[in-house]
Amino acid sequence: MRKDRTPPRAREPAEPMRTQDFDSRAGVAAARDEAARALDRLDGARRRAARARRETGASWPPPAEEQRLAEAARALAEAARELARLVRDSGRRPARAGPGDRVPAQARTRRPAGDEPLVTLDLAHHVGPGWRLHQFTTADRDAHRWHLRHHGHAAGTVTHVLNLRGRRTGWEAYDARGFRLRPEPGPEAYPPGVPYLWATRRAAVRAAARAHRCP
Repeated sequence: MRKDRTPPRAREPAEPMRTQDFDSRAGVAAARDEAARALDRLDGARRRAARARRETGASWPPPAEEQRLAEAARALAEAARELARLVRDSGRRPARAGPGDRVPAQARTRRPAGDEPLVTLDLAHHVGPGWRLHQFTTADRDAHRWHLRHHGHAAGTVTHVLNLRGRRTGWEAYDARGFRLRPEPGPEAYPPGVPYLWATRRAAVRAAARAHRCP
């Protein structure tokens, strides 16, 4: 009689991808895309600074271009640090549970259906009817990034920014086209001399709402 020589491990069904693995990969992919965009912005700022230096014949770029270059370099450093953190965290796999510690399949794989966001905040009392903030992925949640919608239309994003020490500072605001919105000097601006950050999330959200034009 022929014996089955297939190793026991080979006869086991393939283990499905865990929801945690899927979330980790999605977060790393989103952070990688953000780092690529930051690198592209830095490259553009460097080209503009070099062009301005050639046009003026100066040894250093004009102060405005130098400021843009510094902001782009800072944004790239923050994006790279966030990507490194997510890659490091994705490598920390928990110990495999035993048979008595099995989590029901429905609880393991439960995710928002379709485009349903993970978190939704209604801004009717702060901005107006139809305004909402959403976080659609765990990458949004980890990066403290919120997507602003008005009656379902994309109106921009606001993100709580990390400084070089890894601490939360002010808020970045972008309109629906991806253009950065800068505060005027005053109480809505982040105090420590960072001209592109807003002091609070509410101020950043209102800036994006003012810039929005519904289709």
